[in-house]
Amino acid sequence: MTRLGAFTLTLLFLLVATSSIAIAADSIPDGPRRPIRTTDDRLRKLLDEGMRTSPTFRALVERLQASDVVVYLRCDRVSPRAADGRLTFLSSAGGLRYVVVRVTHLQSRERQIAIIAHELRHAIEIADAPQIVDGPSLVREYKRIGYVSVGSKLPGITFDSQAAVQAGVQVMRELMDNEDD
Repeated sequence: MTRLGAFTLTLLFLLVATSSIAIAADSIPDGPRRPIRTTDDRLRKLLDEGMRTSPTFRALVERLQASDVVVYLRCDRVSPRAADGRLTFLSSAGGLRYVVVRVTHLQSRERQIAIIAHELRHAIEIADAPQIVDGPSLVREYKRIGYVSVGSKLPGITFDSQAAVQAGVQVMRELMDNEDD
């Protein structure tokens, strides 16, 4: 191989490696203390897009990274009875608290990212309340900080919070602003 060929190959490698590092820096950390876990490739791409394009979304993920809450993110099939997103408390074990966030598969990427942000804000509300260790303690806390979600089509009592609503709205604004650029 000539010197020019070796130099070109080295330069090409560095460019590819640098791009990979930049992309990895904008995505959700991988590993045993990953705050949001999913096996759904589409949801993983939406998470990465939210991290890249929304400072509010990025702040939510960073706050979860510093907490003891782990979010399992799943996509539910479209159902006329289901809400677009919901969080349920799963378990508390080994110094961590686990929640499941289910989001409905929507055509609008922006709307789905905003719904994920809304649900991540609920996970932060749990992170901020160490007394939440199970379903009943979650209900007690939401009776204190939230309100009953009257329009929900899910069975049982569902709650929401103004902070989660605002997080979803803010992320949607940021996503729409990025589209205008």
